[in-house]
Amino acid sequence: MQDLITGVFENHRLLIIYLHILAASFLIGSMFVIIFIIRPIGKRVEDVKAKCENCLLILGRFIIFLVPIMFIILSASFFINVGMGFEYGDPTVFIMIHIKEAIWIFMAFNFLYIYKKYLNAKRAYKKQDFLVVQENVILITKYLIPLNLVISLMAVYFGIEIKGI
Repeated sequence: MQDLITGVFENHRLLIIYLHILAASFLIGSMFVIIFIIRPIGKRVEDVKAKCENCLLILGRFIIFLVPIMFIILSASFFINVGMGFEYGDPTVFIMIHIKEAIWIFMAFNFLYIYKKYLNAKRAYKKQDFLVVQENVILITKYLIPLNLVISLMAVYFGIEIKGI
């Protein structure tokens, strides 16, 4: 199996690395857009129902966008790790790869929690309970997405450091 993965990586090395970097930049860029562009504009909307509806639409589109991006990042990182033979290299690189994998696992669980809170907000919206919707949306946009942004920037740093070692 490792020979197959190594062979695929050797034949498509640039494409796999390109997709990995492109998907990571899309992920980070989308989180920046939500935090620094959409959230401040959403604060200006006075009508609570319209604000909740818009926030749920944006978060729904974000989650739909997020699934293939995370799949591309995780798949590409798997091919990169196995294809470049990091597990047999420098122990420092090996440790950094495990740190990066731990970061991605944490991010994945955080995105699952974001999805759970989104579903809670969606249910509350159907019941016209706008306070619960706002609480869930605030938690997602003010705390959970910025947390993922910070740790994804850390993952980028580790990726650059791994490639540089």
